[in-house]
Amino acid sequence: MDDATTRLVAQVASGLRAAGDPETAAGAKRYLKSDLTHYGVRLPVIRALVADALRSHGPLPRPALVAAARELWRPEVHERRIAASVLLERQVTVLLAEDTALLEELLRDSRTWALVDLVAGSVAGRLLLREPTVVDVYRGWAAEEEQWIRRSGVLAFLLPLHDETGFRRHWPVFTDLADPLLADPRFFVRKALGWVLRQTGRRHPAEVHDWLLPRAGRASGVTVREAVRYLGEARSASVTAAHRGGGPGVR
Repeated sequence: MDDATTRLVAQVASGLRAAGDPETAAGAKRYLKSDLTHYGVRLPVIRALVADALRSHGPLPRPALVAAARELWRPEVHERRIAASVLLERQVTVLLAEDTALLEELLRDSRTWALVDLVAGSVAGRLLLREPTVVDVYRGWAAEEEQWIRRSGVLAFLLPLHDETGFRRHWPVFTDLADPLLADPRFFVRKALGWVLRQTGRRHPAEVHDWLLPRAGRASGVTVREAVRYLGEARSASVTAAHRGGGPGVR
């Protein structure tokens, strides 16, 4: 890393240590069942520290951004890894399609939803909006058996499907990859499916309803409860009834 990037990383790292609270750290570690070191710094404070560092040292060119993110991530400290993710999120416009390799590297080392959701749901999603060609990488993530990579492949569509252009382009892709995942027995995969469908349903309730209704019988309760949140009373009732009745089956 060059001197400016080294100083930025050092500023963030020292800020995190100074802002730590042992009681908050202990509670977060228990809640997340985490094997990482925790300083006990909440997300809004981490975001502010990263923003302050960028204001002090200026935006990073791509090589420096990648180097800084890796350096922040390297120690097994939860808040440093959150800060690395926030840094990538704030400067996602300089990332390229090939940087999905970096995101996958971080995701495979995340081991908790708290990191996965930020890297996949925010950084990867924003990259998909800018670089539609990365969609096949995310398809591959969703097809993997490993729980956190599969969840990442689902959550990478969260922001794109809330964007009108992104919805038109990626809704067919998402529904194709999501269909077989409805049978996944794991909570964190089921919840991710429901979360994406719920947020998509805010703007496109008819499309979510029409896709989910014939599949409701094989969707999990947690997926359905999330997905119907913004579909309106009648549509929500029809999907819920189909889920409880185990049908009407797949079209």
